[in-house]
Amino acid sequence: MVAGAAIYMTAQDEPGWELLIGLAAAPSLLWLLLRRRGAGLLPLAVAFLACMAIGALSGKVRATLIATPILKEHIGPVRIEGIVAEIDSSERSRRVRVDVRAIEGLTPEQTPRYVRFSFKGELGLVPGRAISCRAIISPPPRPVVPGDYEFHRDAWFQQLGAVGFSIGACQPLPVRPPTNLDDQIFHWLGAVRRAMAEHVYRAAGENGGAVSAAMVSGDRSFITPEDSEALRLSGLAHLLSISGVHMVLVGGIVFFVVRFGWPFIEPLSLRVPSVRAAALAAIIACTLYFAVSGMEVATQRAYIIALICFGAKLFDRPALSLRSLAIALAAVVLVQPESVVTPGFQMSFAASGALIALYEVWPKLDRPEQPGVIARIGGWFVAASATSVVASFATMPFAIHHFDRAAIFSVIANIVSTPVITLWTTPAAALAAIAAPFGLDEFFLWLMGQSLDLVLTIAHLSATLSPDVDLPRLDGIGMALAATAIALFCTLYRRGRIFAAIPAAAAIWFWLAAPQAIGYVADDGSVFMKQADSWVELTDWRSKNGLNPLIIGDKIQKSTCPGKGANCTLDVDAGQLTIMSPEAGPASSIASPLTTGCASAAQLTLKPSNEPALAEPALPIAPCDFIGQGGAAIQRDSKGLRNSPAQPQRNRPWTQPLYAPVTDRSRR
Repeated sequence: MVAGAAIYMTAQDEPGWELLIGLAAAPSLLWLLLRRRGAGLLPLAVAFLACMAIGALSGKVRATLIATPILKEHIGPVRIEGIVAEIDSSERSRRVRVDVRAIEGLTPEQTPRYVRFSFKGELGLVPGRAISCRAIISPPPRPVVPGDYEFHRDAWFQQLGAVGFSIGACQPLPVRPPTNLDDQIFHWLGAVRRAMAEHVYRAAGENGGAVSAAMVSGDRSFITPEDSEALRLSGLAHLLSISGVHMVLVGGIVFFVVRFGWPFIEPLSLRVPSVRAAALAAIIACTLYFAVSGMEVATQRAYIIALICFGAKLFDRPALSLRSLAIALAAVVLVQPESVVTPGFQMSFAASGALIALYEVWPKLDRPEQPGVIARIGGWFVAASATSVVASFATMPFAIHHFDRAAIFSVIANIVSTPVITLWTTPAAALAAIAAPFGLDEFFLWLMGQSLDLVLTIAHLSATLSPDVDLPRLDGIGMALAATAIALFCTLYRRGRIFAAIPAAAAIWFWLAAPQAIGYVADDGSVFMKQADSWVELTDWRSKNGLNPLIIGDKIQKSTCPGKGANCTLDVDAGQLTIMSPEAGPASSIASPLTTGCASAAQLTLKPSNEPALAEPALPIAPCDFIGQGGAAIQRDSKGLRNSPAQPQRNRPWTQPLYAPVTDRSRR
């Protein structure tokens, strides 16, 4: 299912209903026929094909069901009226997500369902309140360079039709709340989530309180950019996701409280076993917590596994770990197939599967005699170290593919922080949850905040000591091989896990042997070239339809070359880049008709270094020819320098042509 959903999300062209339904129905029916004759490799292969087709079909169904209008051009300032759905705040600005009721100058058929814009200063409003704001908004930005973050695809599945920034203050409106039950529940949950986060933040303290609020409610708005970066670089960012630990904490507390308190209610205990009552109460508690927490992919996985485990107690059935994870994975793919191409989904399930496989073999390594205190402490340390190593290696391929980075010291940071989380943070959070109904939770939340303040110190120290390594990018083939290796390690039994080394070795070979980009021609006309310790950006041709690419990193400098009306040379890693403007002299070619609105017809020539071993022909580059065509990567392989054009998606629900940005347009 995962592979099928991923193929649908990344396909160039939109597949038709007839094709997807046929691909799903044919192998499914064939599998039913073969299954009657017994198990074997052929039914297994057919079932695999059926699951792939069902995954792709679920993506098509999901993309159709949540279809909403997308803004087609840059407009503003315009008046936006709607209901505050979510507030994501930080030190720099607030991002307000609005459930739109009307946008000035747009018909109802053109109005997006949700709009998100940045707001500087204090908003003074809470989720669920009707507001009126003036903002400049644009369509969700496209990926700038090949392989970059597909924000416009994620925005489609979030029903986010426009993004931008506000002009002036937002005003409350005397508008009745939404009458639709779904909207009422959604806004109420948002308000409860925000109130919970603010309460935890105030009680737990400033630094540790920000992480505490994220762990309890999933609201990361109080975390500063510096702390967020430190957690990411140290490999401790998983603490911010509401996952298995949080569900176990909530469900486990309710389960044991009801389990031991139920026998004291004699009429009920005589009719309903305490274990079943406790399991049902834990399921209800996990469901409420799941609804309030934001329902991210990691939370979905943890919630489904919690339902399976407590449901097994409810019906007196065993719960198998890997089977539970497989059911959770299938459920997430069917409900939110778009998540399979996100790093959160991939890293969450990879780490969980690898840890379950590790724990299944771990008891076989225990000594038969009763260990002493020192042996227990040593065993715990070895287990914590093995957990960190396995989780880090399981998530590393996806981190390298999506971010070109890997947390070098993540294993050490996780080992050092594990005792703090296990012996300090978790007990404090459990006591706070028990004391909350009586209004006595603030002291325990303060203890929790102090523990997480220490974790932040560990994260900053790890990020400081970790070397800044520019890793090669892992392409799609390498990531698929790495995912195959992880899947084999999780599913094969005992010595069979050694076969996971074959795709793992192939993934490493592809990673090291694949040509790396030394420059990019962006889809909007920008040119990015790699220098010694940073990237340089040339923007003479830019149409401003996207953000700076994430896969390049944060160190992007502006070029000193004017590029318009004068020739210029620039030293880059690959050699010498010459910019030739038509105004200053003859160009090698003229921009093609595909580049309507191109700001300049200047041409670039990349001349390699003069070393004899690198005696390669110069590479001509016409940036305007790539505008609207997906861009291209500039690479060097055994044959020399070359442009590697992207294969952009066409006719997909979330794709749209480049728009013409008009910054001074106003609709009044």
